[in-house]
Amino acid sequence: MEEKAKLLFVDDEERVVNLLRMMFRGTYEVHTATSGQQALQLVAEHRFDVIVSDQRMPGMLGIELLAKVRERSPVTMRILLTGYSDLSAIVGSVNDGEVFRFVNKPWDNDEIKAIIAEAVQAARASARVMVQMPESRLPEFDGDTAPSVLLIDDNDSDRKAIAEVLGGEFSVDAAASIPQALALLGRRDIGVIVSEASVAGQDASELLRILKQHHPAIATVMLTSSADSDLVIKLINGAQIFRFASKPVRGRVLLLAVTAAMKEHYRFRAQPALLSRYRVAPSSHPEDANMVASVVKSLSGLRARFARFMGRTAS
Repeated sequence: MEEKAKLLFVDDEERVVNLLRMMFRGTYEVHTATSGQQALQLVAEHRFDVIVSDQRMPGMLGIELLAKVRERSPVTMRILLTGYSDLSAIVGSVNDGEVFRFVNKPWDNDEIKAIIAEAVQAARASARVMVQMPESRLPEFDGDTAPSVLLIDDNDSDRKAIAEVLGGEFSVDAAASIPQALALLGRRDIGVIVSEASVAGQDASELLRILKQHHPAIATVMLTSSADSDLVIKLINGAQIFRFASKPVRGRVLLLAVTAAMKEHYRFRAQPALLSRYRVAPSSHPEDANMVASVVKSLSGLRARFARFMGRTAS
């Protein structure tokens, strides 16, 4: 019989970790810590499937803890728990700790149970791959076969500047609208998307969420110039954004983010089991049906090219 999954809850409030222990101890093996240092000691002693950390803790913030856990136990799925709308912390949780989900306090019991169950499933599905995987690197491609970067930005000057920054390292396809982006997705082998949150008056987050649902191997770098924490949380939980980059863009920082995203894309191609770590739920909104249909149609060509790359026959 498979052993119980191990959870680690971290919060500087004893009552919070005690409550979480009571909620989950019947289903999982539950450990708790009231500081980042105590949590790291436990991580050194156990292999946890999931860690859930509060953000605001004395001595070590949640994002700092999750970043350290990522280095020491990459198999462990990471969830950030906080009652603060702190944009820098939320963005940092993606760029440094690569969190699976962001959960607000006070949490909904059914929601947090579902999120942790999903995280446990993803950890178990990808554990063997994560343990055995060497450091990823960009493979050698010729110009005709290398996946490209799709840049989606309706600002002409920004689009040209970003394309120039990335063009020395990657093939870049640029779109000024969602329909243009969908057309390029239908024709080109896209590995990474760099996108604004809103493009030509359309919400790009819906496109990114649907893409992650239907073709999760594409990694996304989100450009943001706003302090809309609700939007950032939505993008973390609903579209599994790989990195955030602020505007105005700093060329070196963006290039590093896109390079990391492309490496992640190649890891997905080499080890499809990793995709379970980036699973998102399908939308329950009927108004998304048209967008879903457009994206799925555009991705049919992309999936065929992906299958050929993997040496498989496209279905």
